[in-house]
Amino acid sequence: MNIHAKYFGPVSYEKDETIHIINGLIGFESYTEYLPIPFQEGDDSMISLQSLEEESLSFILLNPFGIFPDYTPKLSAQELKELGANSEEDISFYVIGVIRDSFSESTVNLKAPLVVNALNRRAKQIILDQQEYTFRHSLEHIMKEEL
Repeated sequence: MNIHAKYFGPVSYEKDETIHIINGLIGFESYTEYLPIPFQEGDDSMISLQSLEEESLSFILLNPFGIFPDYTPKLSAQELKELGANSEEDISFYVIGVIRDSFSESTVNLKAPLVVNALNRRAKQIILDQQEYTFRHSLEHIMKEEL
């Protein structure tokens, strides 16, 4: 199969590379089928989450543990069940980034990560019941804390 990806142009892919997002992303609920495309092959630190239903729709995902090692999202048993996961070991977490021209204005959403079952490719955006996370964490602030 082929798609014209927003950041990559023409891309060929197989059905088993796609992910299905249960109920879509917040604000984009009608779009549920996506192709994750890493910006660097074999590296999940930054991914383009390309909609297969709307070629102009793509999100930047970041692996939160690479930029925020103390990130400890907690899932409920019900959320694991919805994803068809037996344990959190089957799960990968990604956060949506808003990357601006100015690094100081770029943010990540640590409050509502995209949670992906790596085994069955089902995903869901979860709103964490953890007060320490917000919808807009400054990347500049996070990077300064890590230095």
